[in-house]
Amino acid sequence: MDFQLTEGQTTVRELAEGLFARHGDPQHLAEIEAGDERFDRRLWQDLADSGVLGLVVPAEHDGAGLGLSEFGLALIEQGRRVPLVPLWETVVLGALPLIRYGTEKQQNTWLPRIAEGGAVLTAALESLGTGRPLTTAGRAGGTDGANSTDGWEISGTCTSVPFGHLADAAIVPASTQSGAVELFLVETDQPGVARSGYERTDRGRSADLTLASAYAQRLGTDDPSEDPVSWLLQRAWIGLAALQLGVSQESVRQTADYLSHRHQFGVPLATFQAAAHQAANCHIDTEAMEVTFWNALWRQETDRPAVAAAHTAKWWAADAGDRVARTVQHLHGGLGADVTYPIHRYMLWSSQLANTLGSASWHLHQIGTQIAGGTA
Repeated sequence: MDFQLTEGQTTVRELAEGLFARHGDPQHLAEIEAGDERFDRRLWQDLADSGVLGLVVPAEHDGAGLGLSEFGLALIEQGRRVPLVPLWETVVLGALPLIRYGTEKQQNTWLPRIAEGGAVLTAALESLGTGRPLTTAGRAGGTDGANSTDGWEISGTCTSVPFGHLADAAIVPASTQSGAVELFLVETDQPGVARSGYERTDRGRSADLTLASAYAQRLGTDDPSEDPVSWLLQRAWIGLAALQLGVSQESVRQTADYLSHRHQFGVPLATFQAAAHQAANCHIDTEAMEVTFWNALWRQETDRPAVAAAHTAKWWAADAGDRVARTVQHLHGGLGADVTYPIHRYMLWSSQLANTLGSASWHLHQIGTQIAGGTA
């Protein structure tokens, strides 16, 4: 696989790297983590002003019209600096399904706002339940959609909605009267939506959304070959793999630097064979995470079957990401347990990402099921 970036991709990566680095000072991160919103709004506006938020937004809606490959590089850079901004949530969970399945009116309403940093979107995908097949019709997280005279109404509970405490709208999967599971756009600032926010492992915030006949707009297509829910889930998993790749690569880099400069018995810790071998294993894990991530992304962008590849990328991100996080923390000794030292954030982020939209064991089960069924 050729990992050579195009000139445009290199520009995007360097732009995102610089933006996140300027807002990635540990003291600044701690200040954001101590706030009520858990949202770095200054960084968010910088991402908008620089065009990062509009990378995948079509040009007619004030975006750059680029692909998921370019945006994936921005997610990797976010993972390296671990700032609390809803980049994955707003663009992958919100903008992408609007671009693919939204009506002209929905796109005109939301896509320019996303590109300019004026809207935060998210999706209630955890409500699907990771134990359910993705393409079967049925109840999705206890949420029902009814087609009323004024449009669609959604009732039920959506759990663990990332950045749901402040999102302007959420993409909600719901079962309809026909039994099909479809996607709906629900604006959160309405009487039928109640939020209950809480702190996550990575010190960000999520929320449970309780919907009581909340007004909703359907996202979708009448093409029977399309499955919007599965389409969105695959891209969500790949986006999570990008974030975890950045988290793991940076934590390994910081650990290599620490082992090279920390001395014991008069020599650097990096000269100890046991420490060097563990660090090398971490590097190998990140290489495997990288190749599976780019393979899944390439298959998506070239319209090849990508379900198994997306599961594989997410499995490597969850399994190897967690293993890398534990190892690098151990290699830091006592500093690894010090919450004033930067490396601890990478452990928290890895734990959060590993269990978002399916654990490693669940994704491995899906891969095995597809292999056994001859669909992988």
